[in-house]
Amino acid sequence: MKKFLLSFLMLACTAFAQYPIITTKYTADPAPYVHGDTVYLYTTHDDDNAENFMMFDWLLYTSTDMVNWTDHGAVASLDDFKWYDSDNGAWAEQVIERDGKWFMYCPIHGKGISVLVADNPYGPFTDPLGKQLVWQREHWNDIDPTVWIDDDGQAYMYWGNPELYMIKLNRDMISTEGEIVTHPKIEDYQEGPWFYKRGEHYYMAFASTCCAEGIGYAMSDSPTGPWTYKGDIMPHSSRSNGNHPGIIDYKGKSYVFGLNYLLWAEYQAKIGQTYTHAERRSVSVAEMHYNADGTIQKIDFWPENGVEQVEDFDPYKRVEAETMSWGEGLKTRKAEKVGNMILTNIDDGDYTRISGVEFGDAGAESFSASVLSVHRSSSITLHLDKVDGEVIGKAEFSADGIVTVPLSGAVGKHDVYFVFAGDFEADYWEFEDSKSAVPQGPFNEPAVISATVTGVSNFIEFENYDVGGAGKAYYDTDTDNQGGKYREDRVDIVSAKDECGDGYAVGYTQKGEWLEYTVNVQVEGTVAYTLSYATAMESVSVQLFMDGEAITDTLVLESTGDFDVYTTFQGKTTKALTKGEHVFKVLITSSYVNLNWIVFGESDSDVTKKRCESTGIIPKFAATSTNAGVYRVFDLIGHELGKVRLNGNATLTDVKTGLQNSGFRAGAYVIRNSAGKAFKINIEK
Repeated sequence: MKKFLLSFLMLACTAFAQYPIITTKYTADPAPYVHGDTVYLYTTHDDDNAENFMMFDWLLYTSTDMVNWTDHGAVASLDDFKWYDSDNGAWAEQVIERDGKWFMYCPIHGKGISVLVADNPYGPFTDPLGKQLVWQREHWNDIDPTVWIDDDGQAYMYWGNPELYMIKLNRDMISTEGEIVTHPKIEDYQEGPWFYKRGEHYYMAFASTCCAEGIGYAMSDSPTGPWTYKGDIMPHSSRSNGNHPGIIDYKGKSYVFGLNYLLWAEYQAKIGQTYTHAERRSVSVAEMHYNADGTIQKIDFWPENGVEQVEDFDPYKRVEAETMSWGEGLKTRKAEKVGNMILTNIDDGDYTRISGVEFGDAGAESFSASVLSVHRSSSITLHLDKVDGEVIGKAEFSADGIVTVPLSGAVGKHDVYFVFAGDFEADYWEFEDSKSAVPQGPFNEPAVISATVTGVSNFIEFENYDVGGAGKAYYDTDTDNQGGKYREDRVDIVSAKDECGDGYAVGYTQKGEWLEYTVNVQVEGTVAYTLSYATAMESVSVQLFMDGEAITDTLVLESTGDFDVYTTFQGKTTKALTKGEHVFKVLITSSYVNLNWIVFGESDSDVTKKRCESTGIIPKFAATSTNAGVYRVFDLIGHELGKVRLNGNATLTDVKTGLQNSGFRAGAYVIRNSAGKAFKINIEK
C-alpha cells in the first residue's frame, strides 16, 4: 500500500483543501495542549492496514501558527507499560503539564486508565506506577480520560463510555483523592469527554451518540457538575462517522479539533472503490466561537480551507522537512542516523507545502537541504503559491549531505511548495536571509596569479577560502567542521605539518564538495601550477575552475601513503587565463584528499621554498610585530566585526586591551592591516 495516504488527495487539493491537518499518517483522538507559544497536538495512531482498531502508540505534532505542523513521531507506546501484555489498545489519551512535568493519561482498553510522566513534551515518557491509576474491573468502560487543573490548583479527571466518571487527582497528578463519581447521563453523550474551563463557565464537550457521531457539549458552574446539555458544537454527520473533540484557546482564538474518515474515504473514491468502513481516521480543526452567554456557536462541518494562519512562518531558522501544511505521497519515520524524524517515501512528483512563509522585503538568498539515503540523482524544486508556480530555486544532488543553492524571487509572503524528484529522504531545510547574508569576498587579500612565483602573495592556502558561507564560498556535505580547526563553519579543516612547519589544510573531503577563492590574475594565457596535497587512498582527484569554467582536466593525485604526508602535483592549465579579479574554484571529484595549498606560475627555485620564506598561514600574534595604524577585525569565519587602532610595536597585551576597549569580548579574532598583514588573537574570559 505504498503512498496510500495522500497521493490520491493532492491531485484535487483545491477541492479537498485542508480537511485533515495531518497527511503522512492516519491519526485520531486529538488532544491539543497550549504551552508557551506552541500548540502540542497529541494523537492516537491508526495503522495503515487497520480494518478494526490497530493502535500501538501515541504521536505528537506541534505548531505555532495552526496551519503548519511538525511531526515528532511516536512519543509513547504500549511498550512503556511493562505490565501490559497486549500489543494493541493505545486508545485516546490526554496530556497536561504541571510543575515542570508532563503527564499523559492513557486508557488501556479493558485494563483501566494509566499515566505516563516525562520531563518535557517530547518524552521519553515513563510509567511511575507500574499499574493502573484507576480500574473498575466490573466493566470495560474506562476509556477517554480528560484532565483539567482548576484555578484553585485542584485537578480533576473525567472519562468513560457510555457512562461519565470523575475523580480528583492529587498534586502529584499520579494518585487520586476520594472515590470515583458516576455522573448522571448527559443527553446525547457517548464517549470522548473533553473537560475545560473558560471564563466563569465549565464545559464538557464530547462525542455525541453513535452513529454517526457528532460533537455535543454541556456546561456547569462547578467543576463537579451538575452538567446541563447545551446542544451540538458539530451535528451528527455521516461524512464524519465518528468524532472525539479537543478544544483550546490560542493566540486570541478558540479551536475545536476532531476526527473523521475523510482521508480513507477519498482514497477509495480515487481508486474507484465503493466506500467500505475501516478504522483509518484523520484529524481536522475548525475555529470555534462563543456567544455572550458562554454557549458555543454551531459548526456545520470541518471547513474545506482549514483555519486562518495566526502568524507568518519564519523561514530563517532550521525547518524540519516533516513540517508542512500539506503533503503528497509522503510518510515520516524516526531516523537513528540523525536522531530525529525525517521525510521519507519520496518519489517523483511528491511534494510538501509550507503556508504563509514571510521572506521579507530583502528576500531569501539561498536554500540548503539536508538529504540522506540518496539512491539516484534527485532534486528539490521550490515553487511559490502553487505546485506548478514560479520556480525560485532548484537543489540537485546525487549523494547524502547538505546541498545549498541560490534563490531568485523569494521575496515577500508566499506558500512554498517543495516538489521532489528522485529517490531520497530529507532531514531539514534552511533559508538564508539576503539582508543578513555575508557577500562572497576574499578571506585575506586576494592571492596574486602571475607568470612567476615571487612570494607568499602568490599562494592560495586552501583553508583561506572566501567568506560568504555555504553555497557561495563553499559546499560541504556535513554540518560540522570535523577537523575542528581554524574556522568555525562547515568546512573540515585539519592541522597540517609540511616543509614550512605547522599549519592547516582542508580535510575529510567528499566527492562533490568545492571551495572558492577570489584571486587577482596578472597574466594572460595558460599558466603552470603546483598543488600540495596528502591522501592515504590509492588515488584521488580534483578539478580546477575559474569563474565556473574548467581550466584543467580532472587531476588524478596518487597516494602519499598517509593523510599527514604531503607532496606536490604539478601541471599547466588547459584554458588561458585573463587578467583581472576572478573566482578560482577547486572541485573534489573523488573523496578523501587533504588540500594544503596551490600556487600558479613558474619559479626560479623550488616553489615550496618561496612559500616557506613567509607562509600564508595566519600566525598567532607575536610581540613587537605591528605597524601603527587601523586594523580590521574579523571572526574566524571571515565576518568583519569592526576596527581597532594599534600603535607600532604593540605587545600582545596592548592588542588585547585595544580590542577589549573597542568592545570585543572573549573569543578568537583575526586582525589585518591595510597591507594585508594578519594575526590571530585569542582573548580569554
